[in-house]
Amino acid sequence: MPIFDSREPVMYERKTPLPMDCGLHLTKEILNGKWKPALIKAIAMEVKRPSEILRVLPGATRRVLNVQLKELEEHGMVEKKIYPQLPPKVEYSLTEIGWSLMPIIDALDQWGDAHRSFLETVIAQDPKITQTSKSTCQAYRYMALERKIG
Repeated sequence: MPIFDSREPVMYERKTPLPMDCGLHLTKEILNGKWKPALIKAIAMEVKRPSEILRVLPGATRRVLNVQLKELEEHGMVEKKIYPQLPPKVEYSLTEIGWSLMPIIDALDQWGDAHRSFLETVIAQDPKITQTSKSTCQAYRYMALERKIG
């Protein structure tokens, strides 16, 4: 379950109140973060250890992933298990409510694929985007295929 420690320093303080009467705002609050949907997808695909997650998401820094994993843990989407051994071993897994996000994340992925040519054209015209790269989506698809076969 989520654990909030009010004694910890807050790096960001919300300037506007969060509308609690709108499911869209609540969902966005949980998924808000560049890597959160990808983290949830990776953990769902049995990528559980922080070092494995870093390999699957090479564009992310260790610090950013740790912050976003901690936020997902605080929101009850993932569980962190620390094994009592040396060196310490940590694994993440989705909670039941975390698993309930998978249809949303899969729908976002499918929507992006369905509208790829339009989106690539629009994004290429954005002057703020100076370079693009390959993602790990193909790796996810390969992992999913392997799990279905094996």
